[in-house]
Amino acid sequence: MGAVTAEQQKLVLNAFAMTLQNNLVTANAVTWNEYDGEMDDRNGLQVLEQVTPRYRITRTENGVKDLTGGTDGTVFGSELFEVTGTFNANMGWGDFVKIKTVGDARESKALLGAATSLAEQIDAYILGISTLCTADWLGDGSTSIDEWMDAAAAYARLKENGVGDNDLSYIMNHTDEMKLGDQVVKLPAPDGLSTTTFRRGFSGEVSGIRTMFTNQLPVLTTGTRAVTAEAAINGANQNVNYADVAKAGNVNGRRMTQSLVLDGAGVKTYKAGEVFTIPGVFAYDNRKQAPVSPARLQQFTVVADATAVAGAVTLTIFPAIIVPGSGVGDNININTAHATVTAAPADNAVLTFLGNPSTTLSPRLLIQKEAIVVNTVPLILPASDTSMRRRLSRIPLTVRMWQHSDFYTGAHGVRFDVAINANIRERMRAARFNGS
Repeated sequence: MGAVTAEQQKLVLNAFAMTLQNNLVTANAVTWNEYDGEMDDRNGLQVLEQVTPRYRITRTENGVKDLTGGTDGTVFGSELFEVTGTFNANMGWGDFVKIKTVGDARESKALLGAATSLAEQIDAYILGISTLCTADWLGDGSTSIDEWMDAAAAYARLKENGVGDNDLSYIMNHTDEMKLGDQVVKLPAPDGLSTTTFRRGFSGEVSGIRTMFTNQLPVLTTGTRAVTAEAAINGANQNVNYADVAKAGNVNGRRMTQSLVLDGAGVKTYKAGEVFTIPGVFAYDNRKQAPVSPARLQQFTVVADATAVAGAVTLTIFPAIIVPGSGVGDNININTAHATVTAAPADNAVLTFLGNPSTTLSPRLLIQKEAIVVNTVPLILPASDTSMRRRLSRIPLTVRMWQHSDFYTGAHGVRFDVAINANIRERMRAARFNGS
């Protein structure tokens, strides 16, 4: 087995990095940040990011507002992000040493397979967090997308949440790609669009929004809870002050979450990512300080798995239940500026869940880039063996290649590693959707 030259090492790493980048669906769908410094097997990285506060705005006729009683309070929220996880791909020495030219690199099935598999797993990881973090879910949870209205409903929901039109991405699966293409082909006039779609398949945009297709979207298997009747609010007035939920208590985007105490019947499970509504608790638009119009029940998502024992269970949910005008002192205006619902749930109000118990749901995703931040950090170069790093050109992600030889066994191998954590920055900037 021949030796590997420095130029050969660079060639392999460049080809691996290019293939990885070209196969990442999430490269343009989420925000990527690379931090200074290095990560080794003992250290991680935690980053605190401040969230801009909102204020209650009032209008005064024939003068200015009297501030004798003082100015409104200010609460800065925060998110706590981390980089602690890594992804790895590796190959045998024989596959590595065969790559000696650019042509070899392009034709190497081992290199292509390793880089593509790594990209698929990174996409699956990022999309799993991105898709299941949001409380908004349009459609029935499982039906494929075959009509413009299915996708447009998710866009309308983001607009209700105050999300702008910049950096939006639809992410669907290949069944949707087939069905959307079929709809275009069936257009009454044989125009260029339908002809192109027939020959090449559906591609491009829906409503001017970048549309991508992948098999890496997550599935959600619901808990054993019933759709209704088994989960009821245990105690009225379980709303909270924004000041108490504005800051992340732990990592991975737990800002704006709260505990919700329920009672019910028997041992039931609730899975992270499930969505439910509560009667009488309607969505509130804190920009215009009025209920969302047309009126709709606010959707909530379960943030962490939970099990009801003897009927009692406490769920961690998003968004926090913040009622306009609630609280005392500064909290009255602060809560109004950050309100999420029209009213707190009543005692014994029964939750209604999306999807039947123990059922597999397959959400699609509309996401704004700012919703998720993928934090990365270069991995440390080892003191032994031969290694090098390469930063991708389109996203700030550094791949480390490490060649290793074992003196005792004579085994040789090559590994490729990246350090990545996907963190939730703003759950309201994403929406799940299906057909209906």
